Amino acid sequence: MLSVNDIKGLYAITPTPSKPGAERWDATDTVDLDELARLTEALVQSGVNGMVAMGTTGECATLTNSEWEQAAACVIETVRKRVPLFVGTTALGTHEIVRRNRFVLDLGADGTMLGLPMWQPCTLDMAVQFYADMSEAFPSLAIMAYDNPGAFRFNFPPPFWAQVARRAPTVICTKHGPDPMISALIGMTQGKIRFLPHIAGAYAMARIEPEHNIAFWATEASMGPEPALALRNAIDAGDWARAKAIDTDIGYTMQTFFPPGGMAEFASYNIQLEKIRFDESGYCKAGPIRPPYHVIPDYIDQGARECGRRWKALRSKYG
Repeated sequence: MLSVNDIKGLYAITPTPSKPGAERWDATDTVDLDELARLTEALVQSGVNGMVAMGTTGECATLTNSEWEQAAACVIETVRKRVPLFVGTTALGTHEIVRRNRFVLDLGADGTMLGLPMWQPCTLDMAVQFYADMSEAFPSLAIMAYDNPGAFRFNFPPPFWAQVARRAPTVICTKHGPDPMISALIGMTQGKIRFLPHIAGAYAMARIEPEHNIAFWATEASMGPEPALALRNAIDAGDWARAKAIDTDIGYTMQTFFPPGGMAEFASYNIQLEKIRFDESGYCKAGPIRPPYHVIPDYIDQGARECGRRWKALRSKYG
């Protein structure tokens, strides 16, 4: 099984590309498997350190079970163990999550990006017990805990991480965010869990904890991985001046991405924003957004498109 020491570098997060008409309520068989395989292969060939599929950006909540299985199998079979792969298995309840975990484990996934069951908000005790149960049930399947308070209505407080580090040994990393408490979290988990920030916080977190913060995640890689790879290389080399310059360039591309309502508004348009900027960048064909999340105001749509155009230009600089 993967260990915390295996988690390093750039983890690319992918969409689940959709076929024309996928935005219709009566659409069936919506996954563009050819494009999913092409995108996955392109990212592996580019030199990313790891892959994450079937999360929010992967529209895990809008896929039917058969579509989820087809997409998960496609990604696993394309990656072929060349880089660590975490496949999202989050669902409404534990029994369905167990079924999905068995499915990806049998096909050869290295791990799952796993969020909390998504109906009732979990208490601290429920959340810790859930990860402890999954760790016990699947001792050979690494877990990337999906720290998303907006989606799971759980704040993932420091006591949660301290208990998970003790009771769920297969939780080796988490899709996290820039966190001023990162040093305290590393200490209370005894370094057993790698806290992966988003690319926008990778430089800052690496300066705070350079020995621990050696990995980050980027949905942006699905617009073309070159700027993210350049940032990874600069951080790995300890070239802080170059890393800061790349971080500034990446920050410029993000200026129009988040809607004016901040994270509260972003939470309602997360999938739309990602798929729109992916398509605008031209690196992949993310395709139509599956319902009910295909509705989006024009001012948010345009902000995502401008982000995609800026990232496309940045690829030329670092390609």
